[in-house]
Amino acid sequence: MANNNDLTDEYVLSKQLLSDGEPTRCATIHSGSDKILELLSGSQGGIISKFILPDSNDSQNQSADASNGGGGLEIQPGGANTRHPHQITAILSSSSLNTNSVSSIYVTGCKDGKIRVMDGNTHELKEVLEGHSNAVTSLTWILPQNESAKPWLVSGSWDGTAKIWDIFQNNNSSICIGTLAGHENTVSVAGLPAEPDSIRKVVTVSAGIAEGNSIRGHTVRIWTLSDNGANNDITSKIVAQVSNDHSGPMRDVCYDADTHSIYTCSNDGTVKIRSAEDGKCIETLVYPGYEQPMLLSVCVVGSGATKAVVVGAEDGNVAIFNIGQQKQGEAQVIGHPGCVWNVIPLGSTGDFVSSCHDGNIRIFTRHASLAASPEVLKAFNDAVTEAKAVRSTGPSAEEIAKLPKWEMNALTQGRSEGQVQVFQKDGKAIAAQWSASSRTWIEVGEVTGTNENAGTLNGKQYDHILPIEVDVPGGGVQKLQIGYNNGENPFVTAQEFIDEHMLDQNYLPQIADYIRQRAGQSGPTIGMGAGGSTAATNSSSGGMGAPSYASEPAVPMDITPTYDYLPMKGYKTFETGIDKKGLSKVIQKIREFNDSVSSNQLSTGEAGETLDSLANTLSVTNRYHSSTISMAELAPLHTMIRQWDATHAFPAIDLARIAVLHPDAAKSERRAYWEEILGGALDMCLGLGDAAAKEVAVPMLTMRLIANSYKGGPGSAGAAGILIDKILDCAEACATSGNKNVRLSVATAILNTSSYMHASSTPFPSSVAMRVVDVVGTIAGCGKYETEPMVRSLVALGTVLLLPGGCGLEVKKLAKERSIGSMVERVAAGHGEMASAVSKEIMSVLS
Repeated sequence: MANNNDLTDEYVLSKQLLSDGEPTRCATIHSGSDKILELLSGSQGGIISKFILPDSNDSQNQSADASNGGGGLEIQPGGANTRHPHQITAILSSSSLNTNSVSSIYVTGCKDGKIRVMDGNTHELKEVLEGHSNAVTSLTWILPQNESAKPWLVSGSWDGTAKIWDIFQNNNSSICIGTLAGHENTVSVAGLPAEPDSIRKVVTVSAGIAEGNSIRGHTVRIWTLSDNGANNDITSKIVAQVSNDHSGPMRDVCYDADTHSIYTCSNDGTVKIRSAEDGKCIETLVYPGYEQPMLLSVCVVGSGATKAVVVGAEDGNVAIFNIGQQKQGEAQVIGHPGCVWNVIPLGSTGDFVSSCHDGNIRIFTRHASLAASPEVLKAFNDAVTEAKAVRSTGPSAEEIAKLPKWEMNALTQGRSEGQVQVFQKDGKAIAAQWSASSRTWIEVGEVTGTNENAGTLNGKQYDHILPIEVDVPGGGVQKLQIGYNNGENPFVTAQEFIDEHMLDQNYLPQIADYIRQRAGQSGPTIGMGAGGSTAATNSSSGGMGAPSYASEPAVPMDITPTYDYLPMKGYKTFETGIDKKGLSKVIQKIREFNDSVSSNQLSTGEAGETLDSLANTLSVTNRYHSSTISMAELAPLHTMIRQWDATHAFPAIDLARIAVLHPDAAKSERRAYWEEILGGALDMCLGLGDAAAKEVAVPMLTMRLIANSYKGGPGSAGAAGILIDKILDCAEACATSGNKNVRLSVATAILNTSSYMHASSTPFPSSVAMRVVDVVGTIAGCGKYETEPMVRSLVALGTVLLLPGGCGLEVKKLAKERSIGSMVERVAAGHGEMASAVSKEIMSVLS
């Protein structure tokens, strides 16, 4: 057993464990079957991973495991049906309760607003708890003083509430027994010790709301909760609260029993240690350095002289503050290759676990015997160095090649005095400023990348290029970038970004605060890796004068309307049959037809081993992130879809529908292949002529293949984008089908097409957008559509009405001329509340 005799002054890496390859968002320590210690993690891809940890009593095995990575990884230990539809943002094990009075479980919080209860031994899904209207991002237990009573689960959500759940009832059916409302946006929670008379306690913290150009209202609340007995509800009361003592949103909270203190971390780069009685700040810990990053997670580790506070930061670091008896010096900072989303203690060992955006779980220790091998340490340090180098280097050769040439600068006119533009000159990126008096660009210097955030975006130089990930409906993340120059108003920049990308207006304070935290107060560094528009130029020498710092006042913002349903972002898919049983049926049908076609038969190897290999890869969905599909495996699909007739080829279209969802099969290098596949299926469907509305197999499967192709990958999505005219021809031909499955497939293909058009960086002509309107008109006019496909069709219509630029304006103008609004209201009236809600949003767009 590791002991305090081998403690070092600082933490070092002990283990590095790669999960499913997706960014790792959270982790928990769990005692599994046979009391084996497990480390469970939840990823951005919605996958739970399990690592077996060594016996804490076996220091030899621990040391060996630390050297080789170890961990016994198992992805989705409970089976495929435990995959979450969105990223897992919180995970909590009942093992932390240290009691045998409850069953072994663990619970997860997801961006879909649901809590899932997993069996602690089999890892199978037991129950789904619904009640939150937005992402569940924080979980905690609250214990009773009476040991015979069961613990309660508390969940915190983006919806501004915390909910109390009784999940250890004798009938195995969990219920929500209370809601703590009135918070300011995102809520984080931590359990507190109970009081006499069956009174339990919990602390909640909120992120705050935007007031003018600042975020205010972030509040610590301490609640008492008492059980009302047989009524299955509770009485809640706020007994203490503290507001606005951080200067930014609070992101996490934890409680430490040894010190009887609450710990909160914030976007302002500080941790506040608080009294657990009244929530008031006792001490503030400040992240070391000139610029303080957003602190996303906080935990307390160790005891006595070794007690420390650990925080995970957005800038890719972990900071450790020693608050024990030997407290001294500045916090230790450990770099990571990406954002650190979560930190947790590793039991009572004094070690801690970090969850990183690079997909790795890492364990850090002060025990010398548990340190990783020199090889593992070197690999980790090299990864950190490489990640920092990427952020600090100047533009890449590829980025420079995309810049306008300096020799052609006369063709690029500046918009205002002092505007900065980046050009390529002699293979280098140079910054130049516009002189309004001489109507020329004046060269300032080379862009070198001293400022790690500086760079070019759409040909324009910024002091800071910052990544932003936006969740989209139906699961998935839209990865964007925002450019910001020192001296600009971050709220104005954030608003312009929201307008450009048609984002929810509620993101404004979050994006503005993110800009302020990342940009800090650093001045412009034109010629040394930045190109802020606030820099002055010495025009007489062509050099660079002293930088000026503009303090721009708050500017009233023109708020663009946002909607709950419009525009569509992301894609709906058809994923049935992606399992061994479903794929086996498809392969069997293909082999039957292969024996009966008169020409262009698949070879024995293609019909046998090749199709089996493809099916095996497609069936293992939890390995999609690492498995590959060769062109040899895809070749039989091309033969069948391009050369067989419709009566024999439809199973191949169904197999293509599944294959296109594999990221390697649909990668960008295979766009030409998917043009052939999608084009062949569309030609087959259109070849049915007037019978297209009467047939089922080919129209349904073709539309489902099209719908999935947008989601599959850049190769298949790009191919669908090229074939949009033909896709709309086929959708129009099949729109009046008498089969409800075909109707749903048509509506989904149109919905995904509209979403692709809206997200495309290349504008589509209004004539193409109006063809979507025409197809929706056919759908509405035939009177056959059920509620779900009708709602999807209406969302598709609303999405093309919101296409950016002149196209959207022209479509709205033409839609008004055709009285589309009247048609929408008439159709929505017979299809329920959601259709009516979408209809109202469409009417608002048209007004």
